[in-house]
Amino acid sequence: MATIKYLLTQDSDSRWGLAINTIGIQDIAAGSVYPVGDHPEDYQFSPQKGRVLREAQIVYITKGGGWFESVHQPRTKLRAGDAVVLYPYEWHSYAPDPETGWSEAWIGFAGEVAGTLLRKFFPDKSSPIYHVGLCGTLFSAYEQAYDAAEKMLPAYQQQLIGYVGLIITTVYSRSLQLPYLDNPDMTNINLAIKYMRQHFNSSICMEDVAAQIGMGYSKFRKVFKEYTGFAPAQYFMRLKMERAKDYLLNTDLSCKEITFRLGFDSASYFNKMFRLYEGITPIQFRNA
Repeated sequence: MATIKYLLTQDSDSRWGLAINTIGIQDIAAGSVYPVGDHPEDYQFSPQKGRVLREAQIVYITKGGGWFESVHQPRTKLRAGDAVVLYPYEWHSYAPDPETGWSEAWIGFAGEVAGTLLRKFFPDKSSPIYHVGLCGTLFSAYEQAYDAAEKMLPAYQQQLIGYVGLIITTVYSRSLQLPYLDNPDMTNINLAIKYMRQHFNSSICMEDVAAQIGMGYSKFRKVFKEYTGFAPAQYFMRLKMERAKDYLLNTDLSCKEITFRLGFDSASYFNKMFRLYEGITPIQFRNA
């Protein structure tokens, strides 16, 4: 199966800062010559010689395996679940393993916003391969992008911008989240967060939270911070501050009443913590 689209862009498209030039999904059978089919001159290449593109691409391997190399990346094996960022104006080459073939999906895009996205999400050209696993959401984004490109309805280029954003953020987030999926420690941390949310109006001890989920406190604190970026007590206080801001903006409750509802020992302590976390007093926040 090969479904490939090369798209023409207009000046009105470029004003959005991101234009999509190509989208494709194809299966390469074991032993097949690669690449297959006819391609515009700018996209033709041989694995032996490689190529340089004027655009960025994100290639996603969903089956089989092969290899990739670039001016910054020595030849490296690719496997199903790998996504590869192709940087504009950078030599690269890749191909499926003749013994297995592979299934690949890609989207190519250019423009000022494209450069910003690459710098923000994929700044390290020496590590362009991201292991994201087999992700239905990611592959569906490629499929839906191809469908939009094939129909070419009005504003389809702007529609494709959304799919590019979804693909980029999914590759970025999945590459960081994958080690935590199906991890029992992470299940316990989510239970701890749920417990905190249910008791935001109390003064609870983090050692007790750890006991609730059957985890020693030292390990709990370490894993919690690794997972959320916050120490448990810090996270719990932030939950209280978010609820405090909700009360201040959407109710007529006094600071004393909010203090009581959030389980603080005194209004002065509530004021102190609010100013520490938000930079202003509760009254200043309400009147802003």
